[in-house]
Amino acid sequence: MENTKIENFYRLWTEGLDNFLSAYIYDENNNLLPTRHIFSHYEVLLEKFLNNQTDELEKINLLSGIRGVGKTTLFAQIFYAQKFAGNQKIFTQEYEKIYLDVSELHLEGITLNEFFRFYEDLKRFKFENLNKKILILLDEVHYDEQWGLFLKTIFDRTMGHRNVLILATGSSALCLNMNPDLSRRASTEEIYPLKFTEYLKLKNIKFPVPDLSDTLLRCLLESENARQMYESVMSISLEVNRLFANLPPKIEYDFLDIGGFPFVIKTTNKERCYKLIQNVIEKLITKDIITLKKFNSETIQKIYNLLYLLAKSDVISYEKLGKSLNIDNKTLTSLLDVLVMAGIIIKIRSYGGAYAKARKPVKYLFISPSLRSSLLQGRYPPEIKGKILEDYCGLVFIKDFKKLCRRMEFMYDSSEKGADFILRNDDKELVIEIGFNKEDYGIKQIKETSKKIKNFSYGISIGNDELELIDDKFIKLPLRYLLLI
Repeated sequence: MENTKIENFYRLWTEGLDNFLSAYIYDENNNLLPTRHIFSHYEVLLEKFLNNQTDELEKINLLSGIRGVGKTTLFAQIFYAQKFAGNQKIFTQEYEKIYLDVSELHLEGITLNEFFRFYEDLKRFKFENLNKKILILLDEVHYDEQWGLFLKTIFDRTMGHRNVLILATGSSALCLNMNPDLSRRASTEEIYPLKFTEYLKLKNIKFPVPDLSDTLLRCLLESENARQMYESVMSISLEVNRLFANLPPKIEYDFLDIGGFPFVIKTTNKERCYKLIQNVIEKLITKDIITLKKFNSETIQKIYNLLYLLAKSDVISYEKLGKSLNIDNKTLTSLLDVLVMAGIIIKIRSYGGAYAKARKPVKYLFISPSLRSSLLQGRYPPEIKGKILEDYCGLVFIKDFKKLCRRMEFMYDSSEKGADFILRNDDKELVIEIGFNKEDYGIKQIKETSKKIKNFSYGISIGNDELELIDDKFIKLPLRYLLLI
């Protein structure tokens, strides 16, 4: 009876799979949807897999990311990779593939272990002596309560060969990063909300300057001083200005307001976009955080209010937040830690030694400025306007700066006239200030902070003014350059 149920599910699932996934790979005109930057990572991984070049830890790859960032779309594009891959030589070798939405399995009362026992019998193989390549895509894997143990078992059963590649998504980093069964048995990736360059790509706006993002990134991080950075940025300023001259008016501000998630690309009504993004937050609370069983229902109900208070704040005061929410400091700290683990906010510590950092207040940024905008429904006071850009800086720091400089630390100066960010990489420290609505574009804040740090290299004020070199230590950088990283 059990095998009959699984067989019926399998037949119905495979019969309808192409129709199910077509909505994730084609637009309304039946054109292939653009891929996000992370697709190239999986294209390379698939090529390594088909050429027997994957490491043991690459055999199982866990992909996390908050709801709505496009994990299912990415998996659909990987499933039909031959349609999207730039390198068609990858597919000279045949391979079998299977895509499963684990929430559908769960709905039918079928576990991953039961399904793949059936699948082994159906395809007449055992994972231990598999002699053909199989790509397994498991979307929403956390719906199976024993998913970690299942993947551990597959890892152990296939240690003698490189013929299986399993990619699995979870609704957030919470469920993937907290599973003890996969310690040292899996690699992890995270898909983040959209950057501006991806936003343009998904809107089918051409991005004509190759390698511009990498060039800008190196200008910011690898220059010896502000003068060298200025000269490097000036050398590409014509291309940058030409690109923006051909963009729709104010598209960069629409992006910062509502453009962090792929599902808003076709929606022009801002109120509708705010509501869709708020739904992401609500599902994170009611479907992800609640499964931890760490908080009582009364505390869970206060999470949305906590996020709202964070959205309208600069540096937080634990005491004021605790009083506003009527919760103790320990519970508040636990809630904030969970929101960081869930990937919705980023924690920025104060600059200083370990003891000083522990005593000073903490700055929390949202992983996308669109989250802050949606919580405030686009109505934020002037003093919070700069926080939208700080949110975007946070995304660029953890997604791009960390890629180039893996040991880089991100901090802020908590003093009254301190700068928004201090970036430390080995013996080099940069100071960054969001200069909007500030006298002298925040150069004073940068200079104040530069006096306190040991290895100050140069300071960058980001604003809407022209590119300008102040002296060898300070530079004004227009927002457009940051957006193009």
